[in-house]
Amino acid sequence: MRKVERIKPPKLNIGDEIRVISPASAPDIKQLSEGISRLRKMGFKVSVGKNIKKLVQRNDLAAPAKDRAEELMSAFKDDNVKAIFNARGGYGSIHILNLLDYDAIRERPKIFVGYSDITALHMAIGKYTNIVTFHGPMVASDLQEMSKPSYKLFLDLLEGKTTEINSNSRDRIIKYIIPGKCEGLSLGTNLSVSASLFGTSYMPATDNKIFFMEDTNITSGDVDRYFYTMKLAGINNFAGYVFGDFRIIVDKDEPTPSVEEVIERFINDTNKPSLYGAPFGHGDEQLLIPLNAKFQISDDSPYIEVKEEIVN
Repeated sequence: MRKVERIKPPKLNIGDEIRVISPASAPDIKQLSEGISRLRKMGFKVSVGKNIKKLVQRNDLAAPAKDRAEELMSAFKDDNVKAIFNARGGYGSIHILNLLDYDAIRERPKIFVGYSDITALHMAIGKYTNIVTFHGPMVASDLQEMSKPSYKLFLDLLEGKTTEINSNSRDRIIKYIIPGKCEGLSLGTNLSVSASLFGTSYMPATDNKIFFMEDTNITSGDVDRYFYTMKLAGINNFAGYVFGDFRIIVDKDEPTPSVEEVIERFINDTNKPSLYGAPFGHGDEQLLIPLNAKFQISDDSPYIEVKEEIVN
């Protein structure tokens, strides 16, 4: 595969069209409507993908894989669409990775926002197009619940008004596991979805990257297995690590170490700069994280810092 220079998508402007798509599980229509309404109140045009319009839900998935891939490609190919927001995660993004036209995506770079199961798309798009994408809130599960300051910062970042992703989270206590400072391109963020790509052609190169990780509905044993899968696959050349929120399934009948203990054990073996407790993931706060972008992490404030413009 030929090397492609990193591409930053054009910035978002008031009045631009945002396309909402559902490449994984089907969204709750009421919550989706509320999220769309909030975007429209800010002055954006909002359109929805064909699968949402037709309500072609298949079981828990928004549509058959072919239709979900076509919906995503249609959003990238439509020159009227300036940004693509995902309705929700769930599961199923991995089904469409081999159905996408990455050359066509690279030719029309756009802001692409989502997290959780959407991690599979972030990683594949990052690898095959080198476009900067965004871990961020989803229309049917996050937008309507965001505080006004967080929502404003989210839009300011996408509009190119700032690169300071931490300004609404200065009081959050972030713990360092291994002190130090490093720079690298960001990668992530859902750990279990990332682990499902280890060893596949859709996993980006990891050398000198900063791995942002979060997860939900898992046990500490799951986290341990994912880390050892990384170890066995030889994925050990990250520059540093940032850990966000982990929502755990607690099994009181079987004593297990905490997720933090599992993470500390893994990080102590890698001995790389690492932070724990950053405000992103499936918790109450949702940090916008540009992916495939230059970051610096440090054991001193600002703990997490974007080191370049993230939109053009």
